[in-house]
Amino acid sequence: MGTANAPSLRRRSALRCAPCAALLLAACGPAPGLGEPRAPEPPAAAETVYIVLHDPPPTAPVATDGWVPDEPRGDSPFERTRTWIGDYDCPQGTTQMTFRILRVKDDRIKAIFDFHHAASGVSGKYLMLGRYDAETRTASFSPGAWIERPPNYVTVSMKGDLALDGSLFAGRIEHPECGAFRLRPAG
Repeated sequence: MGTANAPSLRRRSALRCAPCAALLLAACGPAPGLGEPRAPEPPAAAETVYIVLHDPPPTAPVATDGWVPDEPRGDSPFERTRTWIGDYDCPQGTTQMTFRILRVKDDRIKAIFDFHHAASGVSGKYLMLGRYDAETRTASFSPGAWIERPPNYVTVSMKGDLALDGSLFAGRIEHPECGAFRLRPAG
């Protein structure tokens, strides 16, 4: 009788543990708050883009770090004027901008697109590479790597024209939700 009942006891024992095993398998992973903290998943929504340019308000500071590079003289207006200030328009509203020229070699330009949206306090900056056509006085810039990236912002291209007297670099942010930019020499 001992050997005949052994399989029966094992089956009963297995049946009693089956609900426990199912609960353990259904709850794989750490309990909330016990594992590594996770950031909440962002809602799946359209990407927000913020970039907009207009003349800066006269009392608003544009460059927060105060850095203005030396002004070497050359044939390109970007060699003569190394820092441009202004603003641009995108969905977030008017945003202040400082455009710093890092290097000019022939018609190629390396710059920093530095922005600050006063209403939200959001700031960021990224590299840009561009070309200047002296014949048409047009400059086009493409975005490069982020230096300081705020959430929900993307880099954008820009294309504009330089005034004959070098007092204005104005054009368009090349993104469907953005508009114009206007930059004037700093100083």
